[in-house]
Amino acid sequence: MTTPGGGRVSYRLAAIDLDQTLLDSKGGVGEADARALRALAEKGIAIAPATARWHSAALWPLQQVGIEAATIACGGADVRLSDGRVVEQTPVVDGFVPFIAELCDRAQWVVSLSTADVTYRRENEMPAWAASAPAGIVPVTHLRDADLSGLLTVLAHVERGDPHIAELAQWAGSVRVYNAFAFDGSGMITITAAGIDKGTALVALCGALGIDPAEAVAFGDSEVDIPMFEAAGLAVAMGNATAAVKAAAGIVTATADEGGVSRAIREIWGL
Repeated sequence: MTTPGGGRVSYRLAAIDLDQTLLDSKGGVGEADARALRALAEKGIAIAPATARWHSAALWPLQQVGIEAATIACGGADVRLSDGRVVEQTPVVDGFVPFIAELCDRAQWVVSLSTADVTYRRENEMPAWAASAPAGIVPVTHLRDADLSGLLTVLAHVERGDPHIAELAQWAGSVRVYNAFAFDGSGMITITAAGIDKGTALVALCGALGIDPAEAVAFGDSEVDIPMFEAAGLAVAMGNATAAVKAAAGIVTATADEGGVSRAIREIWGL
């Protein structure tokens, strides 16, 4: 595995998707990946999880391995520095909020809807963990009473061919919808404000850090990561990535379960 052109570039930022990229199939960070991340941090390389998850959920896996990280959260709608300062937060248009709340309830989607401070987790039955939900997570079975003002992102689990997906088309141009399918075939819809994605967020974060986007490396496995690939100087697709993601990458590494992130870090930074 070599970088395009066969040489090493002085990359200064690693923007890493979480699920099925940094996180393995058990939802954890493998020891090899954890060691590689700590080596990057010691070298002074900035690290940022880039995910559809909300801010605290984006930070958690890095905190578990002792890394202070900036964050690209909420599918790119919430960008913060490692000290928590907000770089930018971009909510969806107000008119979309009641529409998506009603649609999620009617379609009975399992969905997370995140503002800057609160994530509502809608499930069709109250989950067993509801009584011990972490701060900022509100489990609900309907969204009628949810305060979704300042909604940043919608992350919905859907089935292929779900007829309700077509209803989102009327909002084309007003919101950005990614209807992506993971390597295992599971479906996920990510909705952000129009013009907002992981790519725009990466550019914003680089600007705040004084880093040229060409000095960034983006890691991912899903179509939602492709805008970040296009913005970064180098893109790394996981071995478990979809075909479209692999085609958009400069490097294809091993799978998440095989420590693909650490292998790519070794190749790119020599660590």
